Amino acid sequence: PRLPFGGCGPSGQGSYHGETGFRTFSHVAGIMKRSSKIDIALKYPPYGRLTPLIRKMLRL
Repeated sequence: PRLPFGGCGPSGQGSYHGETGFRTFSHVAGIMKRSSKIDIALKYPPYGRLTPLIRKMLRL
């Protein structure tokens, strides 16, 4: 059977609408979200007495 190359009608006109069109012209990218609870506590003062020990352990 002969099928059109996508969209509505034999020309494929209209294939750029909807979810399929969105996916056609979109690029998937990975996103990394870091937990900032520990990060902020170690970056900025006031430092606790365990901060140097924790930093030393993280460098290993």
